[in-house]
Amino acid sequence: MGGGTKLPDTRVLAMLRGFRLWQNVPEAQLKEIMGLMRYLELSIGESLELQGKAGEALLIVDEGLVKLVEERKGWETTLDIFGDATCLEELALFAPVFESHRLVALYSSRLLRLDKPLFAEYLKSHPEVGWQILVNVASLASQRSPVSELYRQPLEIRLARYLVGLARHRGIISPSGIVIDYPLQVADIQAAIGAR
Repeated sequence: MGGGTKLPDTRVLAMLRGFRLWQNVPEAQLKEIMGLMRYLELSIGESLELQGKAGEALLIVDEGLVKLVEERKGWETTLDIFGDATCLEELALFAPVFESHRLVALYSSRLLRLDKPLFAEYLKSHPEVGWQILVNVASLASQRSPVSELYRQPLEIRLARYLVGLARHRGIISPSGIVIDYPLQVADIQAAIGAR
């Protein structure tokens, strides 16, 4: 897992504006917050553990496809699959929401990460942004369930998301439709979507 450079400001800004956490935050402050973010690169199959301090961050999939996995009592369950420009769990920036969870890259993926301590320091020095963030967090929290319930998507939905992601990253448009020229077997798909 490696770090990297940031996206151009306009693309990151547009992506962040799509998330409820950043609604009505002035553009100047949102650009400052963007400056606190960093990239994480995950190779195919690489995991990012989300327990404890490691999961106390805002994680956005900039590019690629990752799955959220939960392990309980020796069983591993794929809860959901996240593609380009999706936010994993905004509330993780404020409180522990992950227990025995991790992200696994289904393709080489680039994540944008904002760590809780950096954001906390920013809010201390910029209290004018704090109220709007508080309003947004309250709105998010009022509609949330625990991560294990929030992202426990049915197998059919996980399969559809995986296939759309596969088509998006490996698909070629042909006269007969989209061709995915990628060596896959049923066991590969089962492992990717958490089918047993």
